[in-house]
Amino acid sequence: MQRAGAIIVDVLLFIVTVMVPATLISWWFGPAELTTCEFSGSTESCSISPEALRYTRTVAYVLAVLWLFVYAWAIRTGASIGKRATEILVVDARTGETIGYRRALLRSLLAVLGLACFGIGLLFTLTNKHRRALHDLAVGTRVISP
Repeated sequence: MQRAGAIIVDVLLFIVTVMVPATLISWWFGPAELTTCEFSGSTESCSISPEALRYTRTVAYVLAVLWLFVYAWAIRTGASIGKRATEILVVDARTGETIGYRRALLRSLLAVLGLACFGIGLLFTLTNKHRRALHDLAVGTRVISP
């Protein structure tokens, strides 16, 4: 249950630090015709121009990549903000030591890839006795509760 809480906290942090700023940056600095709305009687129809949508996505992708590097930097010390809030740590599976930045970055990239593939990476937690996700198995880490 602690792992689910950590994921929820990290996802909420991602939304607040990436998606909300990407939307605000697009509103403030993006193409002038971000949204066009037409009114017909009591109905309203709105659409977003393709340029505005591309701009918003580009800003979101750039912020997400930056967020991934910062997230990996936090994981290298043992825990992200969500993991600290739920009192769990990411450690080396064999030694129990904290992992370095490169392993944390690789773990984070593999976690994103596993989530992008319909969460297949997380389904591995249901299939092994140590409840390690695919990205943990690939990088040689485990999540513990001290």
